[in-house]
Amino acid sequence: MSLHSAAERSPFTASSWWVTPLSDTSWNRLFLAGLVLMSLQWLQVSIVQFQQLWAVLALALLIQRAEIRAGVTETLVFAMFLGFALVATFFSGYPHIKMVEQTMKFGFLYPAFYLVGRALGTHYLQRKLPFGYTLLWIWLLLQYAVQYFQVPFIYHPVGFMQDVLYGTFKERNWLAIFFFLTSYALFLQSSRTPRDVLNFAAVGVAVALLSGSKSILIPVGIVTLLQVPGRWGLKTLLVVAGTSLYIWLFGGELSGQLLQVRLQDERGLAYLQSVHLLSENWLGYGFGFVEAYFSNLWFVIKGLGVGVNSVFSAPLDLLLIAGIPGLIFWAVFFLGIGLRSVSLLLPIAAWSLINPLHQSEITYLFIGFLVAWGLQKRASYPAQDKGDPL
Repeated sequence: MSLHSAAERSPFTASSWWVTPLSDTSWNRLFLAGLVLMSLQWLQVSIVQFQQLWAVLALALLIQRAEIRAGVTETLVFAMFLGFALVATFFSGYPHIKMVEQTMKFGFLYPAFYLVGRALGTHYLQRKLPFGYTLLWIWLLLQYAVQYFQVPFIYHPVGFMQDVLYGTFKERNWLAIFFFLTSYALFLQSSRTPRDVLNFAAVGVAVALLSGSKSILIPVGIVTLLQVPGRWGLKTLLVVAGTSLYIWLFGGELSGQLLQVRLQDERGLAYLQSVHLLSENWLGYGFGFVEAYFSNLWFVIKGLGVGVNSVFSAPLDLLLIAGIPGLIFWAVFFLGIGLRSVSLLLPIAAWSLINPLHQSEITYLFIGFLVAWGLQKRASYPAQDKGDPL
């Protein structure tokens, strides 16, 4: 008996008489509530953010409604990564900081966001998303208003980010990730006409200008090249315009003393230290090691140390956590290898090379969302589209 046929006979599937499927309105409310709470990152109870509570409750609801699905590849790769990481964390003898918090995030919270995203992606594959570009623009303007008026509870001033927009988010990069991924989902559902391309690109450029998160232009460019059929004239124009804008706004950071600082005191030095660590132990150092190690170096690396739990690159940090299984984890979940989602996830994978996207709940929600679209649109057999019900 196949796993799928067994699942169909299970009393816990959606065909059971006591399970009532969620209505479209309920799905819309669930998704919108999650997006709002993922924006309000300063709202939390103790160390638990409201967005994390939403993910746990949403996961429980979707399990009860038999909407949560995962495939064999996802399950085995995650289990391998987590197993190696836990052994390195608790049995390697290396120092760690906040290892319990990091273990909870990677072991439960991030998978919860991924699985909820997977269910949302399956639902919205043939249905219109409950938001549009107009709502995104309104939400971006509200971010500016919240920061300008310093609205209590949902905004906290951060000294080194006063000249850029971060609004209700804890970091400007999280704001950029949120608006890129939501606009990317909208773009994938569009007809991908020149107007759709311009709407999508306009959001990315506006976020880059307001937040100073220049790296968002990289995934925007990749999406334009990969997800727009034909129209090479428009693609060329947008890539040239984006490159010119990037050089005009941020070219000074790529030359002279600022570039030297990045190479010698910041990312370049962090990369060399990370490679040195991996050369000594390619099996990984576990959760919480990065903060502990870089907090106790005899020299300072800008951007690392106390309060920073990852290096600047997602695949590099996952290598430090779990060694080769960490890199496999990145290749599967961030690049989509084995999940028929490479073209959909390539913009995220490229962006994660220079940003710690693996530490963002928003990222895992939309990775699950995009994987569901990749599997359903490309699978040869319907029984394999949804994976095996959990």
